[in-house]
Amino acid sequence: MMEKKLLEKPFRLIAIVGALFAAAMIVLNVFTGFSYEQSVLPFSQIIVYCSLGLCLILCILTFIFYNKHFLYFAALELFTLSNVYTGRIYTALFLTSILFILLLIENRFTSKLRLWLYLVIELIKLALTVPYGVRSFLEYIGISLFSLCTIGCINLLFRHAYDKKDSGAINLDDYRLSDRQKNCIKEIVVNNTTIKALAIDYNVSESAIKKDLAHIYSVLGITGKADLKALFIGYEW
Repeated sequence: MMEKKLLEKPFRLIAIVGALFAAAMIVLNVFTGFSYEQSVLPFSQIIVYCSLGLCLILCILTFIFYNKHFLYFAALELFTLSNVYTGRIYTALFLTSILFILLLIENRFTSKLRLWLYLVIELIKLALTVPYGVRSFLEYIGISLFSLCTIGCINLLFRHAYDKKDSGAINLDDYRLSDRQKNCIKEIVVNNTTIKALAIDYNVSESAIKKDLAHIYSVLGITGKADLKALFIGYEW
């Protein structure tokens, strides 16, 4: 019963994990100085303890006010800034990617103010990498851009597929598809079957299967396997 309630309110589950993580990091830092041991900037210890303490508070508030998702976003951004400040660049990049995914899912970039705020914070994080050398600076820029572009493209692909899906109930019989093409769709969506395996199953060349897929994508108005899988999520075969 408790598990069901948490799954119905996912940000409560995230808040619990976040609070436990923040508490564990505070304990770890008390005994080892883990988070600020490689920092070259002043007041790193104070920054770490303050940021972890605030993250813990924000996660607790997220659990209580589970509809106020910005509380968790603030905790995640705060922890990311702390990691950049103390030289844990790769951890910061990982957290930045997670935050960007959450913001995209919740469509938080529709407001220009929010978008500019996000960009300003990213510039601050970028500036904080400068004391750690040119390599860290360039890595942060390169990996950030690569991650954000990749996540953004995936989001666009799935949104395109869902928009297509929401435009009406899908019925494969409404499209001019052969039985083999319909079965190819089912095998790819349900079993993630490869082109090579499909060619063997139907005793045809791989190029024939590729032509089938090209026709399927054209008829359905999509661009690839990612769109195809998103389009048929929940489809009853």
